[in-house]
Amino acid sequence: MHILSEPDVAQIFRSLTQSQCHEFISSLGDALIAISAESKPDFPTSEKLIHQPLRTVFATKADNSCIFMPVSDTVTTGVKVVTVAKNGIQGVINIFSPDGRLQGLLAAAEVTAFRTALASMTLFVRSTAIRKENILVFGSGRQAEWHARLALLLCPNQIKRVTFVNRGRQRLEEMEQSVFNDLRQRYPNVSVNTLAKEGTPDYEQRLLAELQACDVIFSCTPSLTPNFSYSALQSAPKQRFISLIGSYKPPMHEIDTETLLSGGGKIYVDSKSACLEESGELITAKITEDELTEMGDLLGGLGPSDAIEIPEGANVIYKCVGMGLMDLVIGKKVLEVGSASGLGTHVDGF
Repeated sequence: MHILSEPDVAQIFRSLTQSQCHEFISSLGDALIAISAESKPDFPTSEKLIHQPLRTVFATKADNSCIFMPVSDTVTTGVKVVTVAKNGIQGVINIFSPDGRLQGLLAAAEVTAFRTALASMTLFVRSTAIRKENILVFGSGRQAEWHARLALLLCPNQIKRVTFVNRGRQRLEEMEQSVFNDLRQRYPNVSVNTLAKEGTPDYEQRLLAELQACDVIFSCTPSLTPNFSYSALQSAPKQRFISLIGSYKPPMHEIDTETLLSGGGKIYVDSKSACLEESGELITAKITEDELTEMGDLLGGLGPSDAIEIPEGANVIYKCVGMGLMDLVIGKKVLEVGSASGLGTHVDGF
């Protein structure tokens, strides 16, 4: 049994080569294709290999929420256990072999952030018609960090500028040493900037300028109100890539309805059923299942390096709420890389 701590997992992800990252994307893409195929009404129940039971949630005496999320592809089984406490979120992913042996334990926070960003990258790298010079990231958590890291790893010669936008200033200042300086050292030709609403009198004016200049928007905030308006984007019209991974409850809205519908009739999602139930943007816009395209269906019809077709004048809109299968697939890959590179702790007897 192999154990990977949070620092171990972070080191593995930060050390990935572009080629290794594409291998991760390929593995995740295969899983998305499989689960989309099995979700079709005419798919025989007896042939289904992927099982994602509903999560179990209960409260402890300390008023913390404990969440259990099981998943299996009938070859490997995983259980993600997360505790949401007042001082933060702690979690672990358990990976079991086909015969029930515990193969590995992984700290969950970094894996969750990485796999969510990687899901965005499955579409990002195929949106070749979209320029990627200026990237705007809303949020200051690990998911925001990993969207920027992976975009730079996968398209280092296309990106010129990355700007992180956040309501609060403190978190951006904390990221200066741990994240931003590292990105500047790795990519000296890329300008890494921040914009905080707190303490910035001309915030709205500066945000408008960033929106007008950007080619890509990674939104990673559980915002109750849209982070920007469609009219702001249209003040400098161009085709943009827009991914939304922060909202996960009906009251949450990262963008307005006009922006959501700016994809030329296409809205890409990781899971139709999950997004229709959890995404406030889709619920408010009264989006139906027929108006959504699952990434698994899209990838299943493309070759390994095929680009997607983008309607003239349309944006690329992607909404992701996450699935347990993503944790299982990425968790297995991380264990493989960690074991091969000698990172982590191996424990005999399991």
